[in-house]
Amino acid sequence: MLEIPKICEVNKVIPKKIFYDKVQISSKLKKEFVEKIVKIYWKYKISEDNINISKTNEIEEIEVFQIILKEKYNAKNILNLITKAIPYPILFEIIYNNEFIYAIQYDNDIIYSNWNEDIKFKINGLDLSIVYENLVRQIRNVDDNELDLKQEIEKQKCINELEKEIKTLENKMSMQQQFNRKVELNKKIMYLKEYMEKLKND
Repeated sequence: MLEIPKICEVNKVIPKKIFYDKVQISSKLKKEFVEKIVKIYWKYKISEDNINISKTNEIEEIEVFQIILKEKYNAKNILNLITKAIPYPILFEIIYNNEFIYAIQYDNDIIYSNWNEDIKFKINGLDLSIVYENLVRQIRNVDDNELDLKQEIEKQKCINELEKEIKTLENKMSMQQQFNRKVELNKKIMYLKEYMEKLKND
């Protein structure tokens, strides 16, 4: 849920063609815009002018976009294109029917919440750079401001990759006929699980 002051409201539709006509993109990405996106709304502008939080050299304002989907997916290619076209950081609210996910760019990557994770976003910070970092923290559930955000994001990415690798190995093991090979795969799975738990608890 976006708890953003009403004074920040913009509520304008942004025509999709603005992005795929003015920026050189592949026909595949243009097709993705046309076939998978219903509408793009510019919902809020968070700036020094409307919430009296100082801009910085890095961040002059923060935008909030809402993207309505025709099918459920994370729209990463489209988000990357939009973030390149807009010179300010953007918090995305992506909606498909009654489902939703949040996303924001951080450190040249798109960071996502979980689907249907009810995050009560708060706009707080001494300046807009801190506000932006706090938005990333809220999406990634990093509550402790003492933690280095970049390190924490990298740790989460590593955990996600380990989870995928474990799942792949477990599928291989379930289909494996040779006992020795099953033992080898299980040994690797156990090692990866132990490593993943260690990362989570650090």
